[in-house]
Amino acid sequence: MSAVLSEQPRGELRLDVPAEDYYRRELDVARASGLGVLLEKSPAHYRAWVEAQEEHDTPAQVFGRAYHCRVLEPERFAQTYVAEPQDAPRRPSVTQRKAKKPSPDTVAAIAFWDAWEAENAGRIVLPAEAFDVIEAMHRTLVAHPVVRGLMKDGHSEVTLQWVDGETGVRCKARADWWSPQRRLLADLKTTDDASPEGFRRSIARYGYHLQHAHYCDGAQAAGVPVRNYLILAQEKEPPYAVAVYHIDAAAETRGYELRQRGLRVMRECIDRGEWPAYGTGITEITLPAWALQD
Repeated sequence: MSAVLSEQPRGELRLDVPAEDYYRRELDVARASGLGVLLEKSPAHYRAWVEAQEEHDTPAQVFGRAYHCRVLEPERFAQTYVAEPQDAPRRPSVTQRKAKKPSPDTVAAIAFWDAWEAENAGRIVLPAEAFDVIEAMHRTLVAHPVVRGLMKDGHSEVTLQWVDGETGVRCKARADWWSPQRRLLADLKTTDDASPEGFRRSIARYGYHLQHAHYCDGAQAAGVPVRNYLILAQEKEPPYAVAVYHIDAAAETRGYELRQRGLRVMRECIDRGEWPAYGTGITEITLPAWALQD
């Protein structure tokens, strides 16, 4: 199959965009995460986010990225990640390595770890417990009947590139799963609470409804309009519960409203060459409603 599945004047859906190329932040190219920063904070914060390029990942983000890789790119996962060896000797300290007469145990430990690190150079090391959790989560995920059916055909890590029809802003998105036969996009989200009540808060907090709008507009621009956009939510603690969600009409409408608001602000900033923070004048401010009451 060709790397470009379909193409329209405004965009295309591609299978051959390396992750490092896609995740490179560009000031004048809209991603859902960038629009979220712009709307939640300000254009100045968005510009700082772009210029930062990389952030220090939290352990949760490292785990989430590893799990996505295990589910969506199992071959790359095997090449990229490695578990800390179990029942290995304790890593020798700098002092032990510099000792003039190290003990036999220290010599053996140095030899073990030097060999292990040489063998696994360049790979991301995860605790052995994390590997066990990842495998348990994966077994639970693919046992879900909807997910099992979804994964029978399709492509992982597909990139959409297009120009927004209203503002002319260049856009891009990267969906976890694309099924051409079903015209379906799906995204995998790890979470602490996949219940309907808990996950609706995650949708609002992390802007998944804006992401939904952004991805669906990209598919439309690429000439492959989606019939359905699903979120595969999975908890990170036993029993690693899975829930599959479809955003309703009200959330979808709100997502499109927020997305277009962000794109209009971005268009104005691009045209002016200015990325303001909280305004350039004097703004009247009051207390929160709760602070005005006894």
